[in-house]
Amino acid sequence: MENYQALYMDEVRKGNYMVFVNHILNQIPDAFKMGSLDVKLLSDYRDYLLGIGDELAEIYCTIMSTTGIDFFRGGECVGLISKYWRDLITDVDKNEHWVRMGIYVLKLFSANVGVAALIALPIQLTSLATSRIKRDNKLEDQIIITLGKLSTLTASFYTEILVHLLTESVGTPINAFMMLAGNIVNELMRVYGNLIA
Repeated sequence: MENYQALYMDEVRKGNYMVFVNHILNQIPDAFKMGSLDVKLLSDYRDYLLGIGDELAEIYCTIMSTTGIDFFRGGECVGLISKYWRDLITDVDKNEHWVRMGIYVLKLFSANVGVAALIALPIQLTSLATSRIKRDNKLEDQIIITLGKLSTLTASFYTEILVHLLTESVGTPINAFMMLAGNIVNELMRVYGNLIA
């Protein structure tokens, strides 16, 4: 197995983030990627989705403030999450979308937001939006599917960023990291595997 980690990180440092984005997108089946219909729906619902952004941010930050993570209790949370929502649903067909989303994960990580909270962020926000869409009787199955795809892609992107940053910082090639993780998985499966058998 080739050490793609070095390639991705070297290219990202040079400003070529698309090699990393493509690495992630190549792991997602076309049925779960954003297509032209999804882009159109986000455009059609743009004003509505942008209009609920501040409310979603307030609800999200209020809920997350119960976790004890300082960022969610601070005044910066609502403003940043409101901007995050705007950027999450805007220009999803442009390559720069993923750079913006990546910057958010780096900013939040540097504010000591934990990995689970980072990965869940797009999923939780789109879930709140889906509840609001239903409440406002703006229900259209396809926009909900589109938001689900978008949150899944973004969570996948965040997972890859964090794994690659981790392996980059400790100097372990990604394939060696995956083998080490596999050893731990095998041990845990021996202990807990019968719970799902």
